[in-house]
Amino acid sequence: GRHLHEDVETLIPTSRSIVEETENLALLAEELPSAYHKRFLDLIARTYTNDWEEVVLDLLKNSSGKFVSESMSFLIDRDSEPRLKKTLEQWLDEQSLKGPVIHWILKNRNSKKFKGLVESLISPRLLSLALYAIDYEALHMVGSRRIPLADFLSDDAGLIAELLEGASNETARDLAQTLMLNQGFEELTKKSLMARFIKCFSNIQSLLESNTQQKEDEKLIVSKESLEYRKKEYEELINVKIPENKEAIAVAREHGDLKENSEYKMARQDQDMLLARKSQLEIELAKATVTDFKEATNDVISIGSVVEVIEDSSGELHRYAILGAWDSNPEKNILSYQTPLAQSLLGQKVDSTVMLDIDGTQESWTVKTITRWLDQ
Repeated sequence: GRHLHEDVETLIPTSRSIVEETENLALLAEELPSAYHKRFLDLIARTYTNDWEEVVLDLLKNSSGKFVSESMSFLIDRDSEPRLKKTLEQWLDEQSLKGPVIHWILKNRNSKKFKGLVESLISPRLLSLALYAIDYEALHMVGSRRIPLADFLSDDAGLIAELLEGASNETARDLAQTLMLNQGFEELTKKSLMARFIKCFSNIQSLLESNTQQKEDEKLIVSKESLEYRKKEYEELINVKIPENKEAIAVAREHGDLKENSEYKMARQDQDMLLARKSQLEIELAKATVTDFKEATNDVISIGSVVEVIEDSSGELHRYAILGAWDSNPEKNILSYQTPLAQSLLGQKVDSTVMLDIDGTQESWTVKTITRWLDQ
């Protein structure tokens, strides 16, 4: 068209009509060579003359690679830095910042051009989101490719200290715990990063020292079925419930004064519960060791045993299966090995007598039979 001295905007279909008819602009942006990013953003601004900022910000939120940088510069060069700054702070508050944008913020925190834009974002909360983004990418990654944000966090020796500035001891300890459970770092990298935590907060040293012992002491013996159930719950949290909650927070924010906004408060309360459950599941899954109950014998009560015990005072017979940490089902008389009753019975043999605390009263019970769960 240019060689024929024609106006490319008059050719059918025009570039503007392509943009207007595209249902997924983010996908289109992702497929464009980087050399065309600025031209694409110019076209967005010409096409959406009244709300181009909103369109570009929406593209930025879900973009990656060089398009993030191009979008940031495009907004600033068009005098939209105040809007961009407010939006980034809002995404941080909503915990909806994604890995590529976090990476750009961290990489440009000392840039003369962008320092004023991002300096208020450098915080413990941003570190928390960075660790979450790294863990999320590792969880969904196919193969063994590198995670750019993880590499940057590791390579920049002063970054952890900057992000931890102003953090309480409790917050720093929680972040260190999150790091130790993160699937996006190799063990040596974790140790290097933990050393930077300890340099800022010496009390974290005890967390590191106890972690090795805890891995053995606190390991959870679980059945394969219960592990799969927990993994599905975690996947639903990551892929459905937490994203839905972030959207609910964003919608609630649009309704005005946050102090009087009950919808916003409820959404933030839900967020606290969801993130607490996510953290709990991460800790539990990291400790889980699968058993098939094959090691149980008929000689001594162990995990995988089915036992019959007699309540000596009444002669009443009780039958229990002692299984994994997450297998408890009282209606079927299945006990987690962690319950007080199971703990009292583990290691006992036939005809052994055990003293149990039943509703505050000491009761004598005698082991009558021991069989294997697998043999039932």
